[in-house]
Amino acid sequence: MTIAPEVLDSAATDPTSPAWDRIWRESGDQGSFAPASAALLPWLARTCAAFAPRDRERAVVLAGFIALDATDADRAVYADQVAALRALAVECLSVASTDDMFVQLQQAVAGFDGDEIWGRELDRVNAGEVDVQCPDCDEELLVDLRRGHAVIEPGLPSELARRLHAEAVQAGRESVAAALTRLFGRFSCSECGAGFVLADHLAGVSDR
Repeated sequence: MTIAPEVLDSAATDPTSPAWDRIWRESGDQGSFAPASAALLPWLARTCAAFAPRDRERAVVLAGFIALDATDADRAVYADQVAALRALAVECLSVASTDDMFVQLQQAVAGFDGDEIWGRELDRVNAGEVDVQCPDCDEELLVDLRRGHAVIEPGLPSELARRLHAEAVQAGRESVAAALTRLFGRFSCSECGAGFVLADHLAGVSDR
C-alpha cells in the first residue's frame, strides 16, 4: 500500500483536509485494515503529536485500527510509535468532542493494546444495542444498552471494565458510563432464564 506523498502532506497540515478520507479508504475500513498500513504508524505518530487533542481525534482512531490489524512483527518494529499514539489517544479522552468520539478513542486505546475484542467491538456502546448469544440455549438476543433493561444487572466484573467506566466518569460522560455498566453487566436470557455476563457472549464477533 502506497499513499501519495502529497496526500500525506495535505493531511499533516490540516486535520479537516479531505485527504484524510482518502487515507482512510486506502488503508482499509472499520472492519479490516491492510497489514501494510502499519507503515503509516510513524507518520501518524508525528502528525498526531503536532495536532491539538480535538484535532487529532480522527487520526488516532485510524491509527488504533491500523495498530490492531498490524502483524506481530510490525507491532514490534513500531512499538515506540504505538506507545506514543496510545498516550495521545488517552490525552484526548478528557476533551473528546462527543460521547461517540469518546468511545471511539477508548476503542483506539484497546487497539493500541492489541485487544482483539474491544479494539473492534467497543463501539457497540455507540450503537446502543448489542447482539448476544445465550451460552445455555444458543438463542441470539438483541439487548438495548441505552435505557437499561429489566433483565440486566449492571456490573463491572473485570479490570478493563472498571478502567473504561472510570475514564467515562472522570470525563463526565455519564451516558457512556451507564452503558458500560450494562455492556459488562449480567443478563438473564428471556428464553431459558440463564444468567451470563453480556460482554462475554457477544454474537458474531468473529464475523466483523
